[in-house]
Amino acid sequence: KEDISKMKTMLAEDWIEVPSDVTCTVNARKVTIKGKRGEVTKDFSHIACELKRMNQSTKKRNGLFIRIRIWFGGAKQACAVNTLKSSIGNMVIGVTEGFRYKMRLVHAHFPINVVIPKDGSEITVKNFLGGKQDKIVKMKAGTTVKQSADVKGELIFDGIDNAALSQCCSQVKQVCRVGRKDERKFLDGIFVSQKTKIEPKEL
Repeated sequence: KEDISKMKTMLAEDWIEVPSDVTCTVNARKVTIKGKRGEVTKDFSHIACELKRMNQSTKKRNGLFIRIRIWFGGAKQACAVNTLKSSIGNMVIGVTEGFRYKMRLVHAHFPINVVIPKDGSEITVKNFLGGKQDKIVKMKAGTTVKQSADVKGELIFDGIDNAALSQCCSQVKQVCRVGRKDERKFLDGIFVSQKTKIEPKEL
């Protein structure tokens, strides 16, 4: 029986619409999206793909679109079309609506203390499990952190790049790992409680 996984897909293609309030440039697989909240640039040159910015006026598509194509790719390579589509889609959402992650401080005995400067460029975690060592996590470009004014023990992370924002949250979670103890008993840590947008569009 022939192995389907080794078969080549002649052309895998998809389109993503660029809203009117967003400007985009595509040059040598580098995509730059500008909106009211800022600018995000991503380099997709590690993927053997074809990216083209096109104006369409057909029955199916009308307006500005980015065409994503992968020629003669295997099953795994052809799947990268959807990955590119969602990555560029997140860039568009980021510069228009913005991403917001909320994290909660969880402690059983030793209260976790957090120090954040006014510009929100870094976060210092103190007294985790009663430890003396301060754990510092610097925010990536375009990402800020602040303490919630309404909810005690809640951190709010804002940014326009979803990948950078989620990486900052994961780094904060990782510096508060319990280590060689039973996680069912030692539940202390900082965990993501909600993923939302700063200014969600009304449907």
